[in-house]
Amino acid sequence: MSKNNKQQETPGQETRTMTKYDRKMQAYEEREKKAKVHKNFGNVIGILVVLAVATLVLSFPIRNYMAVNGTYINVGGEKITKVEFDYHYAMARTGFIAQNSYYLSMTGMDAGNIDSQMYSADLTFKDYFEQLAVENIRQTKALKEQAQTAGFVYDTDKEYAEMMEDIRDGAKESATTVNKYMKSMFGGYATESRLEKVIREGIMTTAYYEQMAESSTPADTEIDSYYEQHKNDYDVVDYHMTIVAAQLPTAAPDGSVTLDEEGNEVPYEPTEEEIAAAMEKAKEDADTAEITIMAGGDAYEAQSYAYSNYLLKDWLFDENRTSGDTTVVEDNTGHRYLVAGYERRYRVETPTVDIRAIVRSSTDTADISAQSILEEWQNGPATEESFIELCDRYDENGIEGGLYEGVGADSMSENMNAWMADAGRQAGDTAVFTQENGYDYVLYYVGTDDPAWKLTIRDLLLNQTMTEYLEGISENVAVDDPQGNLNYLKVEAAQNQQESGENQSGDDSGNSTEEQSGDSSEDSGEDVG
Repeated sequence: MSKNNKQQETPGQETRTMTKYDRKMQAYEEREKKAKVHKNFGNVIGILVVLAVATLVLSFPIRNYMAVNGTYINVGGEKITKVEFDYHYAMARTGFIAQNSYYLSMTGMDAGNIDSQMYSADLTFKDYFEQLAVENIRQTKALKEQAQTAGFVYDTDKEYAEMMEDIRDGAKESATTVNKYMKSMFGGYATESRLEKVIREGIMTTAYYEQMAESSTPADTEIDSYYEQHKNDYDVVDYHMTIVAAQLPTAAPDGSVTLDEEGNEVPYEPTEEEIAAAMEKAKEDADTAEITIMAGGDAYEAQSYAYSNYLLKDWLFDENRTSGDTTVVEDNTGHRYLVAGYERRYRVETPTVDIRAIVRSSTDTADISAQSILEEWQNGPATEESFIELCDRYDENGIEGGLYEGVGADSMSENMNAWMADAGRQAGDTAVFTQENGYDYVLYYVGTDDPAWKLTIRDLLLNQTMTEYLEGISENVAVDDPQGNLNYLKVEAAQNQQESGENQSGDDSGNSTEEQSGDSSEDSGEDVG
């Protein structure tokens, strides 16, 4: 794994930056759900007339041949079959669901039936996934051309064999054949032989992309320059704060009960005069608290601009702020005053760490526990290479070599964080942790890494560079849909036509105005003459 691809999730989180192994893995992350669907695939209920059955039987060989050999769309002058398109569609769909699973669950969206739901006002999720698939194809073909021009050679045998082995394992778990399993994953026409070229092409172009990314890593001078321009995004502050709330009256001065229109008792609402009087008294208390705020206020440490109180953040991150500065800020909405004392602003330079992790569900450890995996490693060569082999064999997250780079000291559980941050920690140290989240961890300590702020900027600049690179090389890779298979292209064409019509209408209106203005000027000139 490239040391430059830092922005990964830590073990157990939802999302992460895609590595070449992730792209390989994302295609079958849903195999459990897909397997259930596949078991019921043949349970079709209905009555077909003889003619319909005969037509289906006769048309199937033709449809099958066209899907495998015919042109579904053209990309960059290259014929894309239905088989290849369906593969990229499945990859785009699975990747989107995997990276947005939390959002989808929060919105109550059925991921299993997402295709027919609306992505936007004009596009369904099916349209959107087709759009992603086409973009993936465009970039893949552009990368392939770049790689060929550069004379790039890459042996895809090992990664292809690993992917097919995982697919065979998935088919076995689903009690079906490899080809049927691949059809459930990549479309109804998918087979191993039909997809081998497509998969190998993806492995090769990903390897070339990562080589280009490796050579595009921003220099420290670029990182420092970006930091100087965006300090508020990466600095933190220590400060003290206390809140002085106005003591608003909760009952009428005469003690009477407040009723609504239906005669029900409701909370008393203070008058503006009462609120003003309470706020005036709160201001006096806040001014008094300001004198001792540095000693008496609650301490807030390492607070970022984004997460600081919105009424205080600009004051706290003012470049001219000095230690000991204090302020009292009125919060009209909350009927209170914020009293703050500034201590310091700085950049967190604590190193992150690189670790390798074998993550296993606690429910799957009856036969193979985390402790038994560690003992297996200890009884072998006990090297980093042998730990990597165990990662590839036992890790449920599917991270290549179990490597997590740039892990923050506060990103995992308390006991794992303490283990990683131990000053005496050395490369090669290992430990087993059983966590309340239902997972067991076998950790291997690789070493320290750059501070989080630096890794974040490095990833940001690298992503910008590589995005521009992909956009540049695929800019002229045209997409042709002669059969009209892609609805999103029809929607885009209709939108462009509508915009063109609106612009034309505006131009006509503008021309008409200019002509009228010109005529008036000429008339005016003639009158003057």
